[in-house]
Amino acid sequence: MAISLNRFSVSASLTTFRFAELLCFEIIQRNKNILFFTALKANDPNMHDYMEWSLKTWRYYAKKYNCELFILEDPLYDTEWMRPTWQRWYVYDLLEANNIEYNQVALIDIDTMVHWDTPDIFELSNNQYTGVIDDLSIEWTYNSIQGYKQFFPDVDLDWTKYINNGILVLPNNGKEFCNKVKQFYLDNVDELRDLQHNSLKKGTDQTPINYLAKDFFGDNINYLSKKYNMTHMYKTHAFIEGIFIKCSYIWHYNGLPREERNGLMKQTWDLIKSNYE
Repeated sequence: MAISLNRFSVSASLTTFRFAELLCFEIIQRNKNILFFTALKANDPNMHDYMEWSLKTWRYYAKKYNCELFILEDPLYDTEWMRPTWQRWYVYDLLEANNIEYNQVALIDIDTMVHWDTPDIFELSNNQYTGVIDDLSIEWTYNSIQGYKQFFPDVDLDWTKYINNGILVLPNNGKEFCNKVKQFYLDNVDELRDLQHNSLKKGTDQTPINYLAKDFFGDNINYLSKKYNMTHMYKTHAFIEGIFIKCSYIWHYNGLPREERNGLMKQTWDLIKSNYE
């Protein structure tokens, strides 16, 4: 059963933004862990096709570990002004606007699928900020870190500890961190949009979030193995003979032409669907 978000206002730095009829999610009980997905079409018209295969696996996972799914399907802001990746950081506003009590929150990309035997990522988080290191493209990571350094002159971000935002588990003080993220965007929106779309073109929120997390959490960051976010599978040849299914838990279909994502995710589902029955 789906319900809609009631109208509510969020105070920003200079103005007040009105949120209306923004999302749907499955009714949730109190104090459960939340699996939060952002499914805004933006510049990916195929998203509502491949999200079907993603959610078939994650709904199984949610039932197995008594979590609930929360899916943001309509934008809070114009997606040209604020990309969907930045809008997910309003997760606590959305939960609290609906009077939903929660335990921990995981932010998960909708282009992922989860193995039927995956352990509970909330237990593995140890109530710390938790993610998986992304070091497959050294040039991209290094230059992205350098490109956003201007905002964080006093933060030393090691490229070997750089986290992919596709799977993130937030600790109990995640709301405070999200508030920091939201304010950072509002304070720097023009510069960030220029870097994202014109001058740097090395991602949207991922590198600033790495900086902000390092600044906020310090060394209290928990790193899971690559099994929990198997990224860029075409680069690692993990698609060959379905190796990715055999050697990892969460499969991230990023770095692919968008028009191919749905077909590959459907093929995966057709191979493994009997395990989710």
